[in-house]
Amino acid sequence: MALIGINLVNNGTTTINSSNAGTSTDTIQLNLVSNGTVVVDGVNVNISNLVGTGAVSSTTIDAINGANVTINASLANIAAGSTYTYGIGAGSSITVDASTLNIGLLNGVTVDFASANGTGLFVYNPGGVNLNLSTPPNVLNVQNGDRIEVAGATSVSQVGNTVTFNETVLGLPVALGSYTIPAGVTYSFDAGTNTLTFTSCFLRGTLIHTPQGDIQVEDLRVGDLVVTHNGVAEIRWVGRRRIDPKAIDKPRDTLPVKIQAGAIAENVPSRDLYVSPDHCMFLEESLIPAKFLINGTTITQEATLAPFEYYHIELEQHSIILAEGAQTETYLDLGGRMSFLEPGVLRFGAFPNAATRTWNDWCYPPVYAGKVLEQARVSLEKRAEEMGYLVREAAAS
Repeated sequence: MALIGINLVNNGTTTINSSNAGTSTDTIQLNLVSNGTVVVDGVNVNISNLVGTGAVSSTTIDAINGANVTINASLANIAAGSTYTYGIGAGSSITVDASTLNIGLLNGVTVDFASANGTGLFVYNPGGVNLNLSTPPNVLNVQNGDRIEVAGATSVSQVGNTVTFNETVLGLPVALGSYTIPAGVTYSFDAGTNTLTFTSCFLRGTLIHTPQGDIQVEDLRVGDLVVTHNGVAEIRWVGRRRIDPKAIDKPRDTLPVKIQAGAIAENVPSRDLYVSPDHCMFLEESLIPAKFLINGTTITQEATLAPFEYYHIELEQHSIILAEGAQTETYLDLGGRMSFLEPGVLRFGAFPNAATRTWNDWCYPPVYAGKVLEQARVSLEKRAEEMGYLVREAAAS
């Protein structure tokens, strides 16, 4: 294990990868500048020292391509008001160990899952330091499957867009740390792994295909059968969440995406289909979040101030089912389920013998960028033109 000193470049990017780091976990000292970025690419590192200039600084630490970064740093000459952005890429993780950090220097933290593709993990180890800050860390760009873990947490609660992880002391919840999450996103919490996992879902009223015909999603129950791409399967869990757009700061993060009847193919979907922005549709042999398919004509995001309800359906295996005749995913539990302790917010029923899933349990690969997404968008554009829409003009207006 080597000790590596890294001098960040002002307004520049420094990369740590297999060419300058060993195969085991290396220990890093970061010498900060007023505005610098370090990218950890595919290797494991432990950042043990942060050395500042005495002035306010802005530092970005990105973990990509399976990198695992642990920040267990002593601080020297770092000014209050300095900010940190932790960018988490696909299959990567960043762990912050607060036992050696000055709590006053943690107010300006952002956790960004923009490139995680639903496979990112952020871990916070309080180490006796409760993260009760005047400005909680801001969590951005979560996808279905991204996770936040707080060591020792036994429950979560939510007020507005702030989620608080709690431990239990003498039978009472005591806050360990709070995070500001995107408005209206849905998630589950598993006390066994201290992990919150972001999820996606169907809008109330969606028709799901079953052996008995199409049934509204809110009428389905545990034990009911649905038709999947591999035959008939039994529902093992159903979850529900009610969202009031007037009560959240950024309603666009959660407003339903409308896939117009016939937008995918003739009579597919058979009726207008409404799903959450992160809910994946099955196109081009891949799973693509609905928000990436919006074209301004046949696929749009609904603007509404009326409350609405989202539903989750989980089967024994992550599967493709038919919603309004269109192929779409079921719920995949990558971290567990949550039950709010606050009445009237959200409560999911108990689910015994739940198996913990891994990224290998996706029935088809999720796609968030690249050639496959572009192919899907082109196909949807051609279909929209067949329906009489001028897609290019609509996109430009």
